Amino acid sequence: MSILRVIAFGTVTGLGTLTVTLVSADRLMHPAVAAVPTPVIARVPAAPVLPDPATTGTVTQGPAAPDASKGRMLTGFDTERLNALMRGETFPAPARKR
Repeated sequence: MSILRVIAFGTVTGLGTLTVTLVSADRLMHPAVAAVPTPVIARVPAAPVLPDPATTGTVTQGPAAPDASKGRMLTGFDTERLNALMRGETFPAPARKR
């Protein structure tokens, strides 16, 4: 079993080294071509086109949120119960609605 582990490790290491070597050789044989600069006459500064916030889903300032102290929500996620459960406290099962 020990020899199989050595063979597997050697194979993975060898294939990884071979891959890095071949990719490096390919990059050295095909250097990146420098971009040809455009003529000075063709350069015209253009104003950036800004998309409409409605199409991009950008959140904009809206009306103020309602005051949370008015009352506790009757539905939704119960954070207090979750925190109590994480502390190890247990609660009786909630009453079923009929």
